[in-house]
Amino acid sequence: MRALEIKGVATTALTLVFAFAARAETADDFYRAHPKIAIGVPAGAGGTYDLYTRLLARHLPKYLPGAPAVIVQNVPAAGGIVLTNQLYGSAPKDGTFLAMVRGSTIQEAVNGNPAAMFDGRKLAWLGNMNSEYEACVVLRDAPIQKISDLRDHEIIVGATGPGAQSYSFPLVYNAVLGMKFKVISGYLTSPDRLLAQERGELTGNCGYDTSTVLATLYEPYKSGKIRLLFQAAKKKDPRFPDVPNMRDEAKTPEALAALDYMFSTLELGRPFAAPPETPPDRVALLRAAFERVVADPALIDEAKRLQLDLNTMTGAESAASVDGLYATPRAVVERVRAAVGGNP
Repeated sequence: MRALEIKGVATTALTLVFAFAARAETADDFYRAHPKIAIGVPAGAGGTYDLYTRLLARHLPKYLPGAPAVIVQNVPAAGGIVLTNQLYGSAPKDGTFLAMVRGSTIQEAVNGNPAAMFDGRKLAWLGNMNSEYEACVVLRDAPIQKISDLRDHEIIVGATGPGAQSYSFPLVYNAVLGMKFKVISGYLTSPDRLLAQERGELTGNCGYDTSTVLATLYEPYKSGKIRLLFQAAKKKDPRFPDVPNMRDEAKTPEALAALDYMFSTLELGRPFAAPPETPPDRVALLRAAFERVVADPALIDEAKRLQLDLNTMTGAESAASVDGLYATPRAVVERVRAAVGGNP
């Protein structure tokens, strides 16, 4: 009996030692012990999602304990839904895997898309590098000259796939404003869609951001090879004061509510998150690192050279924006969902 008591005491003591050791490991200790972390990108190489992520990856290590290497992984499938599903489900929940999550992907979950197998409110939001304005471009000699032409003439535009702005926005314009966009999916990056436009496969391209126009599309835009047909957001980009805002085409309160629901995703232009159940102290450390890195003069200078906008949000602000999307009245959500689900 005495031996059993001693064995029980020893087992309890050993359990307490392991429990204390687990508690004693701080977030700083964890990152010093892990020389690599990964960040997923919901797009192929070469587009602005990729550029923003690689910019962050280059500067983030100096703000993490141990300066771990940051590996960028491109996951372009399904307009970002595949990557967000991975982040939510199978990705390590220890702070070694992060991802950029498109605002339009969160909207797909709110819409009830069965492929979006995640709850955006449960992701650990770290911060947003840039809130955006949507834009649609056409070639210089395209027959579409102004927004009103979109009600009279079909325009063929490219998209990555469901869940992307390039896919959803034109379909909502069709349903809510009576326009005639035909959406062709399967293009991985913004440059891919522009090349298809130059080859004559596409009439134009929507779902770009004005930051994309000023970054990866700046030369064809500056030379006049492409025209900015319209912009779209709750307010206009002040850098394009003469370009009309699609929001002004809404003639009823119902139409305006539907567009504003769509445009809410633009606020979440370039946000990053960790998986749910990531330890809170590691989330706090990552949030603090994010706030420091986006204020780093070296990152800001490089962003200027790359012509990437920085209109940042904190992790808490990003989480609040996601919560706002989920709080949208169901009638508005259903109207937009029906429009996006109606693509042939």
